[in-house]
Amino acid sequence: MGEQNLIQAPVCVLAVDPGLSGAVCRLGGGHFDVRRDFKTLKDITIAIRDLAGDVTQGVIEFVHSRPGQGVRSMFSFGLATGVAKSALWSWLQAPVEEVAPQAWQGFFRGLLRVPRATEFDARAVAAKILPSSVPYLSRVKDHNSADAILMAAWKLLAS
Repeated sequence: MGEQNLIQAPVCVLAVDPGLSGAVCRLGGGHFDVRRDFKTLKDITIAIRDLAGDVTQGVIEFVHSRPGQGVRSMFSFGLATGVAKSALWSWLQAPVEEVAPQAWQGFFRGLLRVPRATEFDARAVAAKILPSSVPYLSRVKDHNSADAILMAAWKLLAS
């Protein structure tokens, strides 16, 4: 499925990579938009509200703690994730699915024949799948935007 087919898909997906450094992507139904660079928890809810519109499906990354993360950072990340989930369930009149990174990354590894031994570069994959996403992917920290874009594309392609 090409870029225009993803954007023009009859299904419209809202995908969330949670956290203050995360991103929200709306893809399908004639739309492609990304919101990122959140300063406050309220910014996450505003992005979800503003992009919810006629969304027919939602997806959020299933997250958990990682070794080496401090208690304070994990609490902050968990709080931001909870806010994002609450906003999704409040603003979307559509089902919301949690997806593990291994699921959507594995899908794109298979689709693009990326070997397991190769590190997954979400920014490069997003630019290949959806070339108009490149302006959202120029910074190293934009892997979060790439994750949201790829989760939305995964939901459209794998369904």
